[in-house]
Amino acid sequence: MSSVCNYDCYYCNEEIHDGKVKFPNIQVAKNVVDKINLEYKEKDYAYFNLLGGEPTAWKHLEEFSYYVKKDNNKNILQLLTNGSRSLRWWKKHAKFIDKIIVSVHVAQCDIKELVNKFNIIANEIDIDFQIAIDIKIFDKCIEYYNYAFKNLNDKIKLRPKPLKVLIGGPELMPYTDLQKRTMQELQEKHGEHRRIYGSPMVQDDDLCVGNEQFVDIVKLITNEENNWEGWACWIGIETINITRDGNVKIGAWCNPDLVLGNIKDLSFKIPMKPVICKYDTCGCWTDIHTTKIKNYAGETL
Repeated sequence: MSSVCNYDCYYCNEEIHDGKVKFPNIQVAKNVVDKINLEYKEKDYAYFNLLGGEPTAWKHLEEFSYYVKKDNNKNILQLLTNGSRSLRWWKKHAKFIDKIIVSVHVAQCDIKELVNKFNIIANEIDIDFQIAIDIKIFDKCIEYYNYAFKNLNDKIKLRPKPLKVLIGGPELMPYTDLQKRTMQELQEKHGEHRRIYGSPMVQDDDLCVGNEQFVDIVKLITNEENNWEGWACWIGIETINITRDGNVKIGAWCNPDLVLGNIKDLSFKIPMKPVICKYDTCGCWTDIHTTKIKNYAGETL
């Protein structure tokens, strides 16, 4: 949404937190909601995921959250946040937000304060904790993870998040084999959310009901198996990405040329066709979860 952020993590690109790109005008943001509702009108609901810099810094967040649900109360509003806002702020805004993903940046926060704060509001909002595993302070990250696992409210979901050298880039931090195994062996908390958000990632080799295999995302990433080059990917059908400068594009960090338009001029149409992946790694958790089909014979972009 912007590059306004109160954190300064070294693994985030400078443009993510340099403060140069401000939040969008509220009317422009409302127009985007209208556009999404129109383009995806055959869907039961739309899932709006607001992220960085730090979306809780947006002064129009409450007004926007009302608008997201104005025409379709099934629409979902999710924030990817560092969780640094006060308990008072979260109590005030929890009723306007369906779900938050708290990205725990270990060098910047106090895990006890975070856990205590979000345990208090766990009955009011659905919460995921993702502990970012910073290779420079790996042991402290594992310590934070174990504390969260032991002390988080059972309603809160918890899992580790392996990091890229730079967020949004293709290269995984150079974890040792022991560090990878340590992350893979961390026990997750599945949480108890009030509603279902999408579906778990599954692998289905023969498209037969009942033969699906659930995919462990942490193992997939740390084993560097997130490679679907040549597969048809449903980015643009299941997901649309809006960059900080307002460009509406297919794919989060991939396909920089697949820009459909800009939020200041919403006259474009979304093509609703899958894209053939041309990358040897998938670097975005949202894109990783998007449907992919090998040897797809249908029409593509």
